Amino acid sequence: MTRKEAMEYNDSLKKELEQAALEYGLEESAAAYIVDNYITVLPEDARKGMIFLGEDSASYKAGNIKIELKKAVIAGLEFVASISKPESVFNYIQLIIVSAFFIGKSVKQELNKLEAYVVYLLHNKGTYDTGVEEEQFITEVQEWYQQKEGKTVGREEVVDAINDLYEIKVADFNNGNIYLKEHVWGSVE
Repeated sequence: MTRKEAMEYNDSLKKELEQAALEYGLEESAAAYIVDNYITVLPEDARKGMIFLGEDSASYKAGNIKIELKKAVIAGLEFVASISKPESVFNYIQLIIVSAFFIGKSVKQELNKLEAYVVYLLHNKGTYDTGVEEEQFITEVQEWYQQKEGKTVGREEVVDAINDLYEIKVADFNNGNIYLKEHVWGSVE
């Protein structure tokens, strides 16, 4: 996430939460307060995420966003007590929960089946530090896919899947080798 993307995300998060605040009967300023004080968006490209393989394979880049839920809840309770509206404490907590769900959805990047297979094979080969030669790996993916699915997959489809993983910063290329950049949990088997 670049600095510009981090700023844009921060603004979009504020707008989403302002709408949610109005729905819960709170002022828009409550949303801005939560985002400004308890949610930090870090514009660091080097942040790594995690990949969860399984039924719904996805990459999560949660490292770029930090939310201090405990402090936000405590401050919310103090805020609600100060305005003497005890019924709004639940609305405030709902707003904090909505912010966590919104962040969760925004850091998730779903992987299609072929991308999940590519990640799985990269993980099994331990390509985090050593990498694997690209052309050899493409052939291995095609052979493995044939055995796993009982049908062929074209070279271009595999290349597209690898490029998609590169675009979302799951894989990297260096000197003709492919490296896996994110820790993998789960399996596709």
